[in-house]
Amino acid sequence: MATIDMEQLDGVVGCFCTLLYPRRGQTEGTIVEDLGCEVIVQLINGKEVTEYKDDVVICE
Repeated sequence: MATIDMEQLDGVVGCFCTLLYPRRGQTEGTIVEDLGCEVIVQLINGKEVTEYKDDVVICE
C-alpha cells in the first residue's frame, strides 16, 4: 500500500486514511471534509473527528 504526502495532494476528500493516534479506539476512516490544516475523518464506526493533516496518513 502506498502512502501519499498531504503536501502533494490536491483533493483529499473521499480518500481512505489511517490516524497516527487512535480516536475512540479507531484508527481507520475516510476523509469527508478538508478544512485547510485540518481534515474531518469519518471513522469506520461512523463517528466523525477533526484531525491535523500531519496526524493522518492517506492510503492509496
